[in-house]
Amino acid sequence: SMLIKNTKNNTIYVRLLNTGILPVGQEKTIQSDVSASITYKNRNGEVISVENMKQGTEFIATINIRNLRNESVENIALTQIIPSGFEIVNTRFTEFGSSTDNRADYIDLRDDRANYYFGLKASETKTFTLLLNASYLGRYYLPGLQCEAMYDATFITRTKGYWIEVMP
Repeated sequence: SMLIKNTKNNTIYVRLLNTGILPVGQEKTIQSDVSASITYKNRNGEVISVENMKQGTEFIATINIRNLRNESVENIALTQIIPSGFEIVNTRFTEFGSSTDNRADYIDLRDDRANYYFGLKASETKTFTLLLNASYLGRYYLPGLQCEAMYDATFITRTKGYWIEVMP
């Protein structure tokens, strides 16, 4: 937390910053002015469940982010954490999407996550796709998506995660 004192009128402001990660499975879902959804499809374009996957399976994660406001919002950050049993194969996957997929101002890719930074017009929806592979055997936690405007705490959505298993 941070303490700020205004010497002109002796007012004290306290700014509390919440950081840290909630225990696995205990994330709090929230939706305020923005919605997020994710679907997983196989190479044939059929919707699949990722809760039990055969090792070596390639599949597409499609994320839709919709601005629920009647005004543009800039400086939006979307984070998709990838469980350690999955690997990102291709971030520009467009075989089942349109050429507008993955239109972000900046994409930051790590081993364990994809971060997208972008703006949305009033009521606009943007779609982001990733080609993933169920690479490593085991049970892993797939966290939910988080999307928020970096300078507006009232524009945020977070979905719930769940356990997945990569099987032989």
